[in-house]
Amino acid sequence: MRDLEYDREEVGVNSLKGLIVLGKIQISSKGIEKTLRKFDYLQAISEYIWNGFDAGASLVEMKLHQNVLGGIDRIVIADNGYGIDRRELERKFTPFFESEKQIDPDRRSRTTSAMHGKNGIGRLTFHRFASDAIWRTTYVEGLLKNTYTIEIDSKHLDAYEVSRIKLTDGEPGTTVTFNNVTKDFIHEDVIAFLCREFGWFLELHAEKGFDLRIDGQSLDYSNLIGEKECFDIVHPGSLATFNIKFVRWQDRINHEYSKLYFIDSHLEEKYKQPTTFNNKGDSFYHSVYIQSRLFDYFDFESDDQSGQLEAAFGVSRKSDAFQFLLEEINAYIKQKRKPYLQILSDHVIQEFTEAKAFPDFTDQPEDTAKKAELESVIRELCQLEPRVFARLNPEQKKLMAHLIHLAMGSTDRPRLLEAL
Repeated sequence: MRDLEYDREEVGVNSLKGLIVLGKIQISSKGIEKTLRKFDYLQAISEYIWNGFDAGASLVEMKLHQNVLGGIDRIVIADNGYGIDRRELERKFTPFFESEKQIDPDRRSRTTSAMHGKNGIGRLTFHRFASDAIWRTTYVEGLLKNTYTIEIDSKHLDAYEVSRIKLTDGEPGTTVTFNNVTKDFIHEDVIAFLCREFGWFLELHAEKGFDLRIDGQSLDYSNLIGEKECFDIVHPGSLATFNIKFVRWQDRINHEYSKLYFIDSHLEEKYKQPTTFNNKGDSFYHSVYIQSRLFDYFDFESDDQSGQLEAAFGVSRKSDAFQFLLEEINAYIKQKRKPYLQILSDHVIQEFTEAKAFPDFTDQPEDTAKKAELESVIRELCQLEPRVFARLNPEQKKLMAHLIHLAMGSTDRPRLLEAL
């Protein structure tokens, strides 16, 4: 079936009676560039992939088209989401931001992983790597499937052109094409970044078959997984069952940190929150995915015991079952972290030795014992508070070692060690 053009009046400023309509974004082109200054080209690319998942896609595909010299000159990102309803276009593209305050991709917090992009961020970051962007989107309206295109030029980010709507028999979804790519895309760098950006998200939706494909190949983030373990936790009182998947990551995951994800019996994410071992400076990156029917009708926003299911377990964060779950999860993560901290403390001792940070000790038995005790104290402090030893330069390592050594020889040693 060929696409059929037809005219329609739309609610809002623009009408589709002409072949092309022009929309204006409520901030200048230079203002948009300033606002998005902190996005590099890899973060910009990831925003378009997020837009696909935000639109309900289970599959997002990215193709890197090479020119005769082997460089990337065109990028296409396609998803099978629900598309961009033409009636929602102005709301999605036009508001953008009320000011030109810079948007930091590291500082966008959410209580679930849905709706990653908002306020037009992902739709305008292409100026970091390409000259223009063309969206072809298909959506369902009643019994009809409509398709149309949107075009934006990197030199005029405050304006967009929209084509006339056509009827189509194609499936819903959006394909974005970026022409005249201006950045040198190194394939290995792209894959490594996307693994850190989407590995945790693909694990979150693994049971639903979510997939991110690069040039036809599913993103393989297995090298990023240091450890994975699945088990069940059962609350004795209510017999509520929690299916747990623990993943320890070999490297930091982009902007997400270490979190607990709560998933209901329909595989829908209901809430997420940082773990108590998040961002401790020990490079112990982890994600915990928790699925239970308890979360089907759960109040994550309130801390009161505001309701009970007839099955006799609470549905709030104060319920016995939920508190039991958190205690068990924290104990489990703590045990997982112990051997990792031991390895970390070994590395710290090695780094201190290589930096010649330790005081000069002789080979006499007394000095040998003092050196062993000093190393033992540093290991203990490292395991208690890894952040103290994170990113120290050689002079700082030397200062730290000598301070601890002096504290060990002081008559007020316990207080000094406590302060350290």
